[in-house]
Amino acid sequence: MEDTARAQGNNKSGRSAYRKIWWMRFWLPVIAVIAWWYFAGTAISAYHLAQEGEVVPGEVTKTDKFSRTETITVKFTTSDGRQIETTVAPRTCRVKEPGTKLEVRYVRSDPYTAQDTCDPARHRTSWVAFLVAVGVTALSAQAWRLWLRHRKAGHLPPEYHG
Repeated sequence: MEDTARAQGNNKSGRSAYRKIWWMRFWLPVIAVIAWWYFAGTAISAYHLAQEGEVVPGEVTKTDKFSRTETITVKFTTSDGRQIETTVAPRTCRVKEPGTKLEVRYVRSDPYTAQDTCDPARHRTSWVAFLVAVGVTALSAQAWRLWLRHRKAGHLPPEYHG
């Protein structure tokens, strides 16, 4: 009879397991940091809009309808008399035609950060970025944990041991 049994921890299977984990343990933390950074930026912007937001009358000057997104260009005068024209992405509001009067909420320190008042005081808070950040952070921790477990158990090929 021929002996066809193989050792379970051969170098070839260890190498492929290592390669699957190797790239993830370096790139997943980078992706997680970028997602957390984006979410933090949108959350801070939403906070400023809610805390410092002023409401003034404005007028729609242009409407852009793209394949999935719609934006309106709004012209308004700030409380200190500056004329501002900026783009607003309506969230729950319907897109208004040029010439329509509306109320605009803007941040005093950055009047180009504005939104239609039919939306709650928020500014592009991305809950998708939050979910991606949490998920990728969890995957990153798992990849490092698996890599450390493989390394400790000696399942990595000899040329990869540091």
